[in-house]
Amino acid sequence: MTAIKINATTVKKINQSMQSGGFYSVEFAIDDPHPLYQFKIWRNESRSMFFVVKENSAVLPKLKAGSVLNMTYYSSDARCPKTQIETRIGSINNAHRGRFEGHCTVDLLPIDAATH
Repeated sequence: MTAIKINATTVKKINQSMQSGGFYSVEFAIDDPHPLYQFKIWRNESRSMFFVVKENSAVLPKLKAGSVLNMTYYSSDARCPKTQIETRIGSINNAHRGRFEGHCTVDLLPIDAATH
């Protein structure tokens, strides 16, 4: 992967979007360039950003906790268009009951864009 050069204004908008919950979806490819996978971003009190994937999805075995992928984030704010951010896959948890029963949750840990 190549480092992404971002100006200070863009970094500020990205950080504000992450803090305010401004990103609504994330898109990435594991086997470049296709297929592209796109997921809705969820948040709750204990986790800042994660997505939900079916237990039997073809993408699930390809996701490894700790791996870093270049992901495209889509913002709900029109002033902050889609943004590519290197993101570490956090924990992958199987939901045996509750709202996400039959699915796994995948934590997203964006790597600080200001360090690139």
